[in-house]
Amino acid sequence: MKMHFYETHLHTAEASACGRTPGEQYPAAYKKLGYSGIFVTDHFFNGNCGVPRDLPWEERVDRYCCGYEHAYEAGKKIDFDVFFGLEVNFEGDEYLIYGPDKQWLKAHPDIMIWSRAELHEEVHKIGGLMVQAHPYRDRDYLSAIRVHPECSDAFEGHNTFNSDYSDQYAYAYSVQNGIKMTSGSDIHRVSDTDTHRLGGVCFEKKLTSSKDYSSRILSARGSVPIFGDEDLSHIEGDIVLPENTYGFVTYEDRRTPDKNAVFSKPFRIADKDGNEQNIDASDTIDWGMI
Repeated sequence: MKMHFYETHLHTAEASACGRTPGEQYPAAYKKLGYSGIFVTDHFFNGNCGVPRDLPWEERVDRYCCGYEHAYEAGKKIDFDVFFGLEVNFEGDEYLIYGPDKQWLKAHPDIMIWSRAELHEEVHKIGGLMVQAHPYRDRDYLSAIRVHPECSDAFEGHNTFNSDYSDQYAYAYSVQNGIKMTSGSDIHRVSDTDTHRLGGVCFEKKLTSSKDYSSRILSARGSVPIFGDEDLSHIEGDIVLPENTYGFVTYEDRRTPDKNAVFSKPFRIADKDGNEQNIDASDTIDWGMI
């Protein structure tokens, strides 16, 4: 049985300030690699968004959705699925949101003042999904590393352009605490598909919508995080994962956790009520359980 692979984390030049490739160029590149579809998840207005802030709300939303719409139209021409998502930011901690569409965004300008918990609640009302992106990411632009499992339906256990140790910790914490995981490339330019260092999820049956994807992840149905170094079109049937990996098809250097990794920023993890606690990142993992 042929598996269906999907990119879950992708940025376009139309809406993300850090995006370097127009949306229309992605479908052909991903189809060539064997993917069945992509999710466009541009940075929203509270993050690294490229849409001017001084536009009326509905016009801002229209401009924001252009990258997705250009990708969608290009995908239709080659029978390739393109789904809508977004990436929202709070205090450097970012979340991939699946389920909303353009009309939902236009009807909810108050999204800009929602807390993490409020966003989570509203997304669930429409059958959507909220995934903390790259939860252990350690970057210069962050004042602190903030992890919020209480309002996350899943963690991005693999992010292609994360550091190895950040992904290792995210995976380990998820396994230890029974948190569902997804995988994504966080791609910003189509030329990066040439490296084949891409992420995503796969299913036996094709996805029909963003809400279908949300439902499958929430119910842990059929998803397998992937991380390949080959053309995915060659893979059919069930994926047999190498022993002692993190549940991904992965490179050798990602198989052994760096238990002594030193994070450069303060680490803060939230309790069930959303209150952040200062803690050493290494103290969040019991490596004996992994």
